[in-house]
Amino acid sequence: MDPELEDLFRDDPSLGETARLLRAARPDPEPDQHFRNRLRVQLVAEAQRSLRPRGLRRWLRVGPGHLAWAGAALGTAAIAATAVALFSTHVVDHQTVTAYSTIAARHAVSPSDVITVAFNQPMNHARVEGGLHIEPATQVTTTWKGNDLVITPLHHLAGNTPYTVTIVKPALVAASGATAAKPLQISFGTAPTPPPAPAAAPPPALQLADLGAVAGGSSVLFAPDGAVVSTAGYPPATASSPSPGATARPTPTAVSSPTTSPPPGSSSSPALLEYGATGSSTSLGPAATAAGFAPGGASLAAAVSDGSGGSEIILSQADGTQSHVLVDSRAPIVALTWATGGTIVYATSSSIASVDLAGATHQLATPAGNVVELAPGGAYAYLAPSGGQSGQLLDINAGSSRALNGATDGVAFSGDGSTVAWVSTAGAQPTLVTEPVGRDASASVSVPDPGAGITSLALNHDGTAIAYTLTPDTGVAKLVVAQLPSGTPSAIGPATSSAVFSPRGDALALLTASSGGMEAQRGSIPGSAPASTTAIPVGANSTLRAFVDAQARGDSATLTPLTASGVDAAARTPSRLSRSYVVDAVVQSDGSVKASVELIVDPTTSASAQIADETLTLSTAGPGQPYLVTGLEVTPLHDESSGPHVVNVSRTATHAGFIVQISFDSDLNPLTVPGAFSVVTADGTQLMPEIAYNPDSRTAVVTLPRASTGRLTLTVGSALRDVNGQAIASAFHTQVLAG
Repeated sequence: MDPELEDLFRDDPSLGETARLLRAARPDPEPDQHFRNRLRVQLVAEAQRSLRPRGLRRWLRVGPGHLAWAGAALGTAAIAATAVALFSTHVVDHQTVTAYSTIAARHAVSPSDVITVAFNQPMNHARVEGGLHIEPATQVTTTWKGNDLVITPLHHLAGNTPYTVTIVKPALVAASGATAAKPLQISFGTAPTPPPAPAAAPPPALQLADLGAVAGGSSVLFAPDGAVVSTAGYPPATASSPSPGATARPTPTAVSSPTTSPPPGSSSSPALLEYGATGSSTSLGPAATAAGFAPGGASLAAAVSDGSGGSEIILSQADGTQSHVLVDSRAPIVALTWATGGTIVYATSSSIASVDLAGATHQLATPAGNVVELAPGGAYAYLAPSGGQSGQLLDINAGSSRALNGATDGVAFSGDGSTVAWVSTAGAQPTLVTEPVGRDASASVSVPDPGAGITSLALNHDGTAIAYTLTPDTGVAKLVVAQLPSGTPSAIGPATSSAVFSPRGDALALLTASSGGMEAQRGSIPGSAPASTTAIPVGANSTLRAFVDAQARGDSATLTPLTASGVDAAARTPSRLSRSYVVDAVVQSDGSVKASVELIVDPTTSASAQIADETLTLSTAGPGQPYLVTGLEVTPLHDESSGPHVVNVSRTATHAGFIVQISFDSDLNPLTVPGAFSVVTADGTQLMPEIAYNPDSRTAVVTLPRASTGRLTLTVGSALRDVNGQAIASAFHTQVLAG
């Protein structure tokens, strides 16, 4: 097939196969030497007849002209029938073996997919399987379904990786003995997936304290003194109430919290409830749909049902006393937050407004989508997805919004309102994503089980820790508390429907399932601490990921604000990239970050994969200033070498030692792994690390003794082999700052 047709059908190889067959079946025409003269005579005669005056009878009479046009129509039909006949004849002609795959030329194949090759006739199974070769090296099993060869990777495909599947020509033999005209080559790329979570000792469990039963749909928050507050908790029959100084007001007749039955010994109506350290509880007011304490903790605002389908915001002291209605909304209030000590921002599903302590309101926005959540401080809001599109992050002051790719039901904001987290469903599997609210610079977060469901997100005050419920396909759901940006788990707990970090980040308030319904709990994060990582700063990570993603998209509008003056990233980035990924990033002694990146053009049937090696330097002008790309070195595109390639490096410090994880795109020969890794100190002393290999994630885990200190150099040498016996093309070196 010629290059023009190949390019035309790049995204649909089945159409390309059809085009090849039809082209091969097309007969060579035998032109009639006298056709042009006869056609000219017929057209002139028909024109003369058409210009003569005629009556109705002449119009109805069937003449030669009518017969000519009818003949032309029949001729067209005959030509079509001939083409169909020729094509059909070619398809059933089994003298030549042909094949195709539906994943050919695709750039975002799910890593969990199988590779199916469809042949046009029954094949010699043993010959075909014997000629199968996959690059990067991948262990597979093969089965046949009729004329289709199904290739199943033993450890799934690697994410964000170009693949080439080849069956050599001598192996393409049919059961009848027919052969193929050329080798079969199928090229495709896989969708990105987060790298494996950094290795660490098993995280400790949260130290849990039961607080009390809550109504379904309740949420939790922390009071200024660290006590947990439930917006719809069931108080015990002896629960205390606000002091007599509170302003009396009737309890609403309808409460917009769910309807689970109260447990025995509890009050029949849920309330805004604060739980004391001794197991006691205090009612701060009627059950609320949203609540928040003012900066400094002196005041409490709560949105409660007004009994008429709307909501009231009740303002009180932090202990629930001296309460009064601040504002009445005709629509239910779904979220509120304090913008300042004197201003509250609140939202219904269709509008966002503010109210001051004197009750004066101001309309801030009437967004197109339904409001789900407000960021602390009230500068941003999350809008629910509609029309099959992703949810939107609304900048309330600017009136502009942007999509959070793949976001669906809800998001989590950090306590300072600077970071947003969500679960993206845009890819082959759920992906945990974080992003600064002020910039489109998302970064995926590693999770312990990449295929599991992720729900109930929470971020700590500054966005350096996250909590989420992880629900695997098999097994028990659990709460994971992890560090950002690395994703390293620091604690685990029971699955929760709602979670929130304490202001100091040392505890979580949780809502968990119990035998009687839902229960509020307080979980202290053990101070023995979690593994620490040597990950780069959060700001540098956000800039790096956004920059590299923009390079793959060819998005110069995004590259420009991420680079320092004088760095022309758009001009130096190779064109027509298919994908990119960060291999390694290390903090330098001057505080800058140096990162190694691979820029890739996926292979085609006529060209192998092309790769450019890039080194980036990221720096910041000072505290509070963004990281920018201040240096960029990139090689020209060149053919990707055979053998295994390093695709990710992560580092973690645990009580057991210092751990470096190095992930590869190929299935490795495990017998070659231990002898391929070496670690030396700055003075050349050779260390003896423990080395293990996880074939499921294609990751080598190098554990250094806890006593190791200083800047170390880890090398992956040429002794490393993949399962096809191919060696790593050149030694890989990375720096490790231990101790």
